[in-house]
Amino acid sequence: MAKTTGGSFVVKTLEALGVEVVFGIPGVHNLEIYKALLDSPIRHITTRHEQGAAFAADGYSRIKGKPGVAITITGPGLTNAVTALAGAYHDSVPLLLISSQIPRQSLASRSGFLHEVKDSRGLASSVCKESISVMYPEDISSSLIYAWELSQKGRPGPVHVEIPLDLLSEGFFGESEYRSDCRLKVLRPILCPDDENIDEAVSFINKARFCAIIAGGGALSAGSEITKLAEKIAAPVVTTCAGKGVVDERHALSLGARLNFKVVRDYLESLDLLLIAGSELSPTDLYQYPLKPKGEVIRIDLDPGNFARQPLPDIPVMADCKAAITILADRVSARDARVVEEVSSKVKSIKAAARDELLSSGELGEETYDAVQAVNSIRKALPDEGMIFADMTIPAYVSISEFPSYGPRTFLHPVGFGTLGWALPAALGAKAACSQAPIIVLSGDGGFQFTMEELALTVEENLPLVIVIWHNNGFGILKNIEKKRHFRKPYAVNQNLPNFSLLASAYGIRSFRATSAVELEEALGASLSDRASAIIEYRSR
Repeated sequence: MAKTTGGSFVVKTLEALGVEVVFGIPGVHNLEIYKALLDSPIRHITTRHEQGAAFAADGYSRIKGKPGVAITITGPGLTNAVTALAGAYHDSVPLLLISSQIPRQSLASRSGFLHEVKDSRGLASSVCKESISVMYPEDISSSLIYAWELSQKGRPGPVHVEIPLDLLSEGFFGESEYRSDCRLKVLRPILCPDDENIDEAVSFINKARFCAIIAGGGALSAGSEITKLAEKIAAPVVTTCAGKGVVDERHALSLGARLNFKVVRDYLESLDLLLIAGSELSPTDLYQYPLKPKGEVIRIDLDPGNFARQPLPDIPVMADCKAAITILADRVSARDARVVEEVSSKVKSIKAAARDELLSSGELGEETYDAVQAVNSIRKALPDEGMIFADMTIPAYVSISEFPSYGPRTFLHPVGFGTLGWALPAALGAKAACSQAPIIVLSGDGGFQFTMEELALTVEENLPLVIVIWHNNGFGILKNIEKKRHFRKPYAVNQNLPNFSLLASAYGIRSFRATSAVELEEALGASLSDRASAIIEYRSR
């Protein structure tokens, strides 16, 4: 009877789960997985750093709607990926990280084995839903299938599976026995709401004169249902950053992602009812200040822990957002057309006041106006179906409110964990998931350097991206904060930057320099029409 190595078992299980792309870096400890990938239809993309691999898996998942997969060695491979895992955990992104582990006989004590980590499971579990160690050959497939399902179950998030080197390299199973085991199916039933809670929610909505909907990342699949409900009950829709685009932000009832503005918060807190769908409303969503609504609150969520968060719900509905809101939209009473018109007018005035608040607050410093103009240029140049991956940089913070998203999963930003360097590798993962969509990366000149080595993949793997680098000589937002805190001079925030045009040339990529919003729009238009990678360095001052 033919034997199958543990490495082959890993790859065949991934194939059975429908995995099409994996990201990773080969090392001496995981080569048995790579040997099996040689004969697999799964596409492997070799990143330049394990953090880039996990970031790319994150971006792939956000667009594809199923777990992204990354493969690393244990030790430095795993530790390099931990930051990306933490970001995926914070933003509820399903992701599967498979790492090797030192041989089983060396795990009991400090052995000095190459790449040994004292407690790799403890390390990974601090930033994952779970970390799983496979100790027996018959558990390889079932552990991977369990991890795949767990990453998507309830509130999504990353799961780590480690497999010792000796299990990956040794031959174990007969081929026929193996194939049977891999036919396991992953089923994720939609959690339907309790009838009693839905009845109460319908009653609360019907008696409320003015209400609003707050939609988070957990509601991304319920865009049409939320739009229908909003139109029926004349409810403005405001989203978190993760929920941006769940309702087309051109819609008359869309307040966009503006939870951080006082004028928006004051309005929400004054209403008779708030319906919060698929969001924990974390401090990063609310800029640290919790909402204090005077009216009643309905929360729809798959994570029961969110029902203990402020604002506490009068009616908690533990359910899939799409399932619950579909029922609500069918059962609530429609508002009078005059109410819809009145609320739409109010939304328009609030958005104008929020823009004035942004420009006058000084929160983001002197670059705010320039950033708004740049974001307007990006929106004009980017086709409706295009995506923007925004790093941690001043124009990205402005974009949360000022870049109108026309659909879900078109504006992506690591708002929860706030990781510099996320945007480029995440966008590469997204491009691997959706090759036809035009994608713009928006990064600061300081943050771009965290992962700029992944630029090679845009050419090597034919994953064209248009990269806009906001040039302010380093960490501009920190310069502004230091100034507010009365530093006598900028400290540790100015940088001698590389020549980004020469960097682009080294990879055979076009480059542009723009010093105005008009020039930026022209450079974006030229780059996007080429359908090839480009770097646009933008400096307005």
